[in-house]
Amino acid sequence: MTLLSDIISASANLHSNHLPSDEYDRRIRDLVEYFRRLQTTKALDSFANDESCLNPLLGATLVKGAMLRLDPSCAVFTSSHLLLVRLCLQAKAYSCALPVLNKQICHFPISQGRPSSDPSVLCADHSSGVSFMTEASGVSAKLSYRDYLQYFLYGGMVYMALKEWRNALHFLGIVISTPGASSVSLIMVEAYKKWVLVGLLENGRLCPPPSITTPHVVKVYQSLARPYIILAHAFERGDLKRLNAEVDAAKGVWCADNNLGLVSQVVGAFFSQTVIKLGKTFAALTMADLSKQVFPSPVCAEVTGSAVSSLIMSSALNATLVETKDHAEASMLRFSSIHSLPQLSRELDLQSQLKQEMKLMGTLVINLGETNNNLGLSDEYVDSVHKGQVWSGSSEVNPIVGGEAGLEMDEDLMGDMS
Repeated sequence: MTLLSDIISASANLHSNHLPSDEYDRRIRDLVEYFRRLQTTKALDSFANDESCLNPLLGATLVKGAMLRLDPSCAVFTSSHLLLVRLCLQAKAYSCALPVLNKQICHFPISQGRPSSDPSVLCADHSSGVSFMTEASGVSAKLSYRDYLQYFLYGGMVYMALKEWRNALHFLGIVISTPGASSVSLIMVEAYKKWVLVGLLENGRLCPPPSITTPHVVKVYQSLARPYIILAHAFERGDLKRLNAEVDAAKGVWCADNNLGLVSQVVGAFFSQTVIKLGKTFAALTMADLSKQVFPSPVCAEVTGSAVSSLIMSSALNATLVETKDHAEASMLRFSSIHSLPQLSRELDLQSQLKQEMKLMGTLVINLGETNNNLGLSDEYVDSVHKGQVWSGSSEVNPIVGGEAGLEMDEDLMGDMS
């Protein structure tokens, strides 16, 4: 009833302005659409409090559509972000979360809107989601440190399910490098364990944590994830027999951590990662020599050749397989460097990467300006500038003069806003 009364009241205000009929109809349609968006947002809040009333697949579709309609940039982190990835994991609809996961999060809901530019109603047009996604607007439930960590952990798990290992590493890196008040949380430890396995799948080695991670936190990770570190070292040495032994020895750990599937993929990726490493040392190898380098026991050269062919066709390996009709063992694998690729192919890949980076930088610049604006208008910043002006003055300045300096500073701020 409250929503209906608001629509009737707004409609009456429009009608009292004696607008032309076409303009009046257009504004009414826009108004109803805005209120429908607001109603969907309120429904999201109810679903977040009681997820049992949602079918995971249907709920993920609903939440994603509502988030993109409310704020297409999804730059403000809300409780709906966490709700979406949780529903996608439950429904195993991993691709459904990508339109939100692939967008950059640059803000948290602020305590209050900007004093001079906030529209009077929530459903009005906004240049940025920061202006209306505040703590008081009800768009998001109250957020905690745990919600932030869980979102990026679940997001990394979505990318793992889609085998997008680089994006998964990025999300997990955010979790394990997040500064904590005292010690690391269980969520961060869980993320580090997955970080070790995903690093093996993406790069074939144990990846160090992000450089901003403090040394004592890294030591905690390494002590709590000891079986994973040992597994990674066996993988890096290229010892398949030792790798299988470590997998069997710590099978209970993998099951308890729900990482048995990832560990199985690590064992499956051993061949491809080892062949890629050999390509950095040798220019060419026969199938017989390659089998001896990779496998501890003799393996048929035809099996090795078939596996190598699959790697080449999937673009996981830059190489050429020269086969002979007489002897499969004599087939030659010639490794190729990136410089041997066609010039046009390299140029197209470089242009695509540059476009993505430029788009990302543009998004970050826009959101950085919004963040600077909000910080400049915050009470904390105003107080700090006021204290700085008082402290920089002479010691004879009395409180009245200090108060006048504060007034001058406020006028300057208002001038910048205009």
